[in-house]
Amino acid sequence: MSSTYGEHIKLSIFGQSHGPAIGMTLDGVPAGLPVNLEQLQAFLDRRAPGQNDFSTPRAEADRPEFLSGLLEGRTCGAPIAAIIRNTNTRSGDYANLKDCPRPGHADYTGWVHYHGCNDYRGGGHFSGRLTAPLVFAGAVAKQILARHGVYVGAHISQIEFIGDDTFLDAGLELNEALFRALAAKDFPTLSDEEGARMQAAILKAREQQDSVGGSIECAIVGLPVGVGAPDIDRNVEGVIAR
Repeated sequence: MSSTYGEHIKLSIFGQSHGPAIGMTLDGVPAGLPVNLEQLQAFLDRRAPGQNDFSTPRAEADRPEFLSGLLEGRTCGAPIAAIIRNTNTRSGDYANLKDCPRPGHADYTGWVHYHGCNDYRGGGHFSGRLTAPLVFAGAVAKQILARHGVYVGAHISQIEFIGDDTFLDAGLELNEALFRALAAKDFPTLSDEEGARMQAAILKAREQQDSVGGSIECAIVGLPVGVGAPDIDRNVEGVIAR
């Protein structure tokens, strides 16, 4: 399983759901760029578990510990390396997964791919816990992009069969202010009414010990003209996805 992404800036993630820590290394970040640690932590807090009835009950602070790459609040040219310690692990709850994989998870495929040697506790390296280092890297990247006038924002577009307005249908001007307003919401939808219906659907599924799927709509503004190429695998959508 490859855990390295990117070309100009390379991201590597590591760790397992019930290991001592998870983390990431971000290589290729230019030196001298200021990193706002409060903004970075606020971005991580949006993802952190145990905050409400709509997220996993696992309680983790998700406070990153920098190992390299920052000096006096600025990037120093070395790879940015950071870990987030796992503190709320109950590995015994997952003992049965060694022989009884969960449907809808990567338990079985991980077992096959790694010939039975995978870490089955909480999904191991396939766990949603590993999205924390991805979010950390995204928070750094967003600060770099903002210095160039590029802003990224998103909202929940659908939960189960309940859909939110789209950016286009809502007729909103896409800009940094809109993206910040969405990020400040506990449940980021354009329509608060549809957001309330989505929350009700999540709670109903939770009572039934079930789950519901969802999707998001993401937008980028300020992207310079000329990104991408005519090649099928290097068009603008492919480049942004990578």
